Amino acid sequence: MAVYRNLVVDIPKEHVTIERQSDGKPALIKYVLEAPYDKEKGYAKPRRTTIGHQCEGSITTMHPTSQYANVFPSQWEKVAKEQVKPIVKRIGMFSTCQAINDYTGIKDILDAVYGTDHAGAILDYAMYSIIHHTDDASAFASKMRNELTYSKTPFSDSFYSRLFEEGMSIEQELLLRRRWALQCKEDGADKVWLCIDGSNDDCQSKGVDLAEKGHAKSGKNINIVSFTYAVTPDGKPVTYDVYRGGLVDAKAMRSVLDFLQECGLDVAGVILDRGYCSADAIRYLIKHDIAYVIMVKGSPQGYEQMLAECGQQIKMNSNYLIPHTFLFGCQKQVQLFKSFDHKDYLTLFFDYRNGSDRITALLKKMYLEMERIESAISKGEKATVDSKYDQLLRISEGGNRHVEIITEALQSAIDEKGLYSIVTSDEMTPQQVHELYVSRSTSETQYRIIKTQLGYGALRIQYTAGVRARFAVGFVASILRYEIEKASKELGQNTNQMVQELEKIEAQKLNDVYTYTHVENERLKSFFKALQSNALTRIDESVRFENDRISGRVATPRRRKPGPKKGSRRKQYDDQGNVIPRKSGVKPGTKRKATNADGTPRKKPGVKPGTKRGKYNKDGTLRKKPGPKPKVRG
Repeated sequence: MAVYRNLVVDIPKEHVTIERQSDGKPALIKYVLEAPYDKEKGYAKPRRTTIGHQCEGSITTMHPTSQYANVFPSQWEKVAKEQVKPIVKRIGMFSTCQAINDYTGIKDILDAVYGTDHAGAILDYAMYSIIHHTDDASAFASKMRNELTYSKTPFSDSFYSRLFEEGMSIEQELLLRRRWALQCKEDGADKVWLCIDGSNDDCQSKGVDLAEKGHAKSGKNINIVSFTYAVTPDGKPVTYDVYRGGLVDAKAMRSVLDFLQECGLDVAGVILDRGYCSADAIRYLIKHDIAYVIMVKGSPQGYEQMLAECGQQIKMNSNYLIPHTFLFGCQKQVQLFKSFDHKDYLTLFFDYRNGSDRITALLKKMYLEMERIESAISKGEKATVDSKYDQLLRISEGGNRHVEIITEALQSAIDEKGLYSIVTSDEMTPQQVHELYVSRSTSETQYRIIKTQLGYGALRIQYTAGVRARFAVGFVASILRYEIEKASKELGQNTNQMVQELEKIEAQKLNDVYTYTHVENERLKSFFKALQSNALTRIDESVRFENDRISGRVATPRRRKPGPKKGSRRKQYDDQGNVIPRKSGVKPGTKRKATNADGTPRKKPGVKPGTKRGKYNKDGTLRKKPGPKPKVRG
């Protein structure tokens, strides 16, 4: 039990006993703990713990022990200026982050960009977002008190306010994005299709320069801040960008693609929703030789042409059925936009299931409107058709007033339901187009994760630097959660349930150090295995990390091993995107064969054993014997 002789506190006036020692050592101050009732003895057996050693020459003060901190945590924090370590500490999420860093290097990247201390604080905040589904810093310190964190103690919300405003510059944000993009390239995200999509958050603060009027997702007439995500078809975040709310999606896409190209990432193609369907966007993609799959917005010239030729032809026609779906589709090469003289491949789809649902919904709403109008007519009230249905319904004039359906307009509305089109740069089958576009849902999933699972759906920051920093932390959190989700899916588990399982991994504090008994179930072991890590080793390292910190030793979490991955055949890149040359020569540990490729015995390098050297070198000079020169006696 540690005694802090550099600290002096008052001896408590109640529930203490003073135990004198015969050898002249300072008296022990023992505190009487609450004890459970002993049924056999018929009373509560008191228990005592030593909370201090009496100060020499004083009867009212003592030097506290480590147990004093557990009995009087608030007093300890005032005297020692540090928080008391909890008896139980959850270490599952920390161990998971360390396992993820082993093969993604995300913490090592943060260390290089922000420094070790700030990188630890950022990862702590990312873990907090994953566990508690929020980014509200006011509850961070209390909710993370029992979590093993990279920081020595959980920071307050005021610390994070300062960190977001002053400690995370835009230059560091760009370096983070660059280093992560290069890491994705090294890990195989080069020459792949990317799903790119944008979203926005409402922002009422006047101190955020990025806030502008735009197409708010909330539907409110309010300033917004927009952001774009680029992910691989399986959902891995590659990069992001934060920009002013009034910027259109197509220009935001250019910013992201230009950035990736500057990082040396060769994008095979992009999958985009209808917000990016414009002549300017397609012209840009063609110029940079980037393939594309884009949902068509509205009714441009090429769509109207395709609709007239094939709209009714593909409906419920088995010749156009896409196997294993409820879709019918055909493809033709057309000039999509009147203002852009370029022919693309346009695929027209008819979704039977979606079309039926939309037709049913339309008819239900129309019938309700008809009932409302007929009720008004029967009561002698003024009856008018709602503007939403004035193309489908009309009120007949004359003595017997009633509501009529405009059948031609209704038929036209029914014919449009379930029809949509997708434009592609290359010729593909309708099935290939559908499968590629469906993968775009991964970017939508990332937005749902950011806004619901990580709590980044509302802006609570009043300054531009803080908004940028907040999205940088959110991006880091999305990387961690993606890896957790991927490992969970391999086991057929729900991500949130797996996070709850990780929270059950707890280390207990005994005699001033934390210990952990390996009682984790097979599901957790399989989870760490899916993270390319050993559960037992990773958890033991986490406990050792915290114990090193308590004892005053330099606590250093395990880092990712530098250099190419074991067995990797891919090229490796430095921070500037240059190829790192591989070391020449034979790999360490390689055993040479006794014979050469032609079958002759291989000669070992150097002089043969037993060879006697000559008196002269090849150039005729006298050969000097090795070793120190013999002393010349005078």
